[in-house]
Amino acid sequence: MKNGKAKKYIELCDKYMSDSDVLLKAGDLSQASEKLWGAFATTVKAVAAKHNKQIKTHDGISFYVATISRELKDKGLLTTSVLADGLHQNFYENSLTADHVRESAKVVHRFVNRMKAHFFKK
Repeated sequence: MKNGKAKKYIELCDKYMSDSDVLLKAGDLSQASEKLWGAFATTVKAVAAKHNKQIKTHDGISFYVATISRELKDKGLLTTSVLADGLHQNFYENSLTADHVRESAKVVHRFVNRMKAHFFKK
């Protein structure tokens, strides 16, 4: 990966994914949710950086997910984006159950792995 900014975002994503796993095991659902949101957001930012685009807002993340969705011809990514937004909201509300957060974590993991495999092949 030649793009240093994209690499930085992927490294942050990996850290957030690891942190979310630890927090989820510890039962800290609000913090785990925020780390999962962070992993999702930094992955989207990494893909954008790879395409020489910069995202600076929450709305920008949603907009760029729509771009990725069109490129990959997968509207399901839009649902993943909504789910990630719900995780971000859970940081403030702490209203999701452990089952919700665990299942959402699986979706975020799949999204991150798919984006890495597609956009950051070694």
